[in-house]
Order: sequence, then structure tokens, then C-alpha cells
Amino acid sequence: MIKHILVATDGSAKARKAVAMAANLGKTLGARLTILHVIMHGLRAEEASRLAEEEYLVRRVSAVTLPDLQPIPETMVNLFRASHGEVGEMVSILGDRIVEEAADSARSIGADSVDVRVEPGDYAETILAVADEVDADLIVVGSRGLGGLRGLLVGSVSQKVVQHADCSVLVVR
Repeated sequence: MIKHILVATDGSAKARKAVAMAANLGKTLGARLTILHVIMHGLRAEEASRLAEEEYLVRRVSAVTLPDLQPIPETMVNLFRASHGEVGEMVSILGDRIVEEAADSARSIGADSVDVRVEPGDYAETILAVADEVDADLIVVGSRGLGGLRGLLVGSVSQKVVQHADCSVLVVR
């Protein structure tokens, strides 16, 4: 029986689908839901821009970290460049916003018990460690859809989680 679901999110469209799937499962099964966002150590601005493809997150993060900045940057990369070295703070605020919005979405779907976590580390390793820590019965992740040679050489977070998890894993496409 599934009592605790861990869902990882990076704010992308695929991750939002994973959160919705996890929330629906949590609602149906009466399972507790933990929403996790992982902040990669040494994150570069170009990599971080993939975390939040949505323009509204750029506006929200800039409003908190650089309230006097005009005009508001259109992309995360431009926001990080405007930060003058405060990328760490912005990435932390971005992570908080991502899990808060995912939790709001899960609750609106009907998930009753929703916890949020923002943790630093390697994506797959941190997802696996948190799954063990919270005693998750199911991990839900979105698929980035790496294909061809790149997927074979680099692998993906979802592939690594599937290969190494001690519990069931649902990959949402």
C-alpha cells in the first residue's frame, strides 16, 4: 500500500505534470505527499535557467531579490546577470517558489497532507536520499525526454532514480 509519495519538481512543465499525477494519487490513496526541489551545488546561471522556464517565476524572484530593478529581466539568465553575484540567494528563493507553487497546486487537486523540501545536492542522489529519509513508498518524477546519443551518454535524473530507488518509481511523460 502506498502511504507516502515523494515528487520531485524543477518548475518545468513535465515536473508540473508529475506533481499533478502525484497529487491525484495522493488524493485517491489517502497518501502523504512530499514535494522536493533540489538545488544543484555550483549551479551556473545557464543551468539554473532550465529550472524555471516560466516567466512568472522570473518576476516573482526579481521582486524579492532586486525590487528596484527596472526593467524586469525576461529570463532567469538575465536576472542572474543583473544580480551582481547574488545568484545563491536567487536560486534559494527560486527553489522556495517552485515548491510553494507545486504545493498549492497539489492542495487544489485535493491532496490533504503536503510537505515541501528544498535540498542542495546532486539531483538523483538527493531524490533517493530524501525518499529513504521520509520512507517514501513511491517516487514520482517528470521525464526530460533525453533521446538518442545524449540520453545514452549522460543519462537522466529519472533513469538514475529508477535504477537505484528502493521503492517504486513513476516517470511522468
